[in-house]
Amino acid sequence: MTGTVPPAAVAGLRRLPGHPAAFFGTGAAARLNAVLAGAGARRVLLVHGPSYATGAAARLTRAGRAGFEVHHFGDVRPNPELGHIEEAVRVIRRLRPDAVVGIGGGSSMDVAKAASVLAAQDADPADCLGSPDLVGRKRPGRLVLVPTTAGSGSELTRFATLYRDGRKVSLDTDAARADVVLVDPELTATVPVPTTVAGALDAFSQAVESSWARTATPQSLEWAEEALHALLPALGQLADTGRPAEVRHDLSLGAALAGAAIDVTRTTAAHALSYALTSRLGLPHGVAVALHLRWLIGRHAAATSRECPPPGVRVLHGRVAEIRRTVRAHTGREPEELLADLLQAGGYPADLADLALPADEWAGVVAEALHSGRAMNNPCTLTPEDVLGRFVRPSLTEGAAR
Repeated sequence: MTGTVPPAAVAGLRRLPGHPAAFFGTGAAARLNAVLAGAGARRVLLVHGPSYATGAAARLTRAGRAGFEVHHFGDVRPNPELGHIEEAVRVIRRLRPDAVVGIGGGSSMDVAKAASVLAAQDADPADCLGSPDLVGRKRPGRLVLVPTTAGSGSELTRFATLYRDGRKVSLDTDAARADVVLVDPELTATVPVPTTVAGALDAFSQAVESSWARTATPQSLEWAEEALHALLPALGQLADTGRPAEVRHDLSLGAALAGAAIDVTRTTAAHALSYALTSRLGLPHGVAVALHLRWLIGRHAAATSRECPPPGVRVLHGRVAEIRRTVRAHTGREPEELLADLLQAGGYPADLADLALPADEWAGVVAEALHSGRAMNNPCTLTPEDVLGRFVRPSLTEGAAR
């Protein structure tokens, strides 16, 4: 299918970095019909979760009255399993839509991305995830992403997070990058406070992790810094008041900018270690990441030259110090304090030790996570003991330092 974004369809919207057609602004979602028409779409598949019908995104069903043949894949759940992706692949292969529109949180957008790509391949989806070389065919239709939460940044990335038998797997390919992105902060208006907090924690973590990732570039550092400057005043206010309505614009913008940054760098150990907390305990993804980010900040500040591959310990210490200065300047808090306050504002445990996890039962899980690609992107080498030691309450001396 051919077609471009008509300039009139996105007039007045802010263009987001790191993507050829990503746009931000109040009312952006209302431009969806014009974007689809400009792409020459007629048959459209909307991929979304069960809350779609009652959320702010439901206004997008007007597409059915604008000359489009609209179908729904509407049972996306958090942390989608491979079987769910395979079901979406079958729907796409049967319908052959001109455009797939992912509307919702990170899981809905990940399902839309993964299913769109995998439906075009000759091999089975499970085989493609195990062998990236099998993902060689381009998507035949357009992919449009419209986030309704602020946090995952999935709309700006070219990878999708999935689970197979409770273990996280990724589809990482240029083909998963959306053709058009519409970020409308008004779509987050109906998101509950705990979900808002979890998303905000994910966005903050991604901006921080991108800043210290081994794969950071001058461009990704610029976008991560922009993300922090957009996010931090909103995060401080959210921690103080617990009222997301007042800061949803900045949260949405900051989350998208963080997504642009991690699209370049990918994430690091905080994300690598988070996935088991989500799959085993059901913790929201952003919460699981934040619980590990809290201790990793201090661990990185104390890293030695022997533990840090290029760009090295001096660069890492400088980036941690700059993160601390930036957080203090915008929120009057240390990063660890901000994370704890946000976790408590969302009604979540504020420390990894609060989960009371048995270290012996988690040793193998932690060791596996530390051998993952995300952990290999961490700026210093971590050991299972580094992680498992956080499963118990820190000493008074260490607690004062944190």
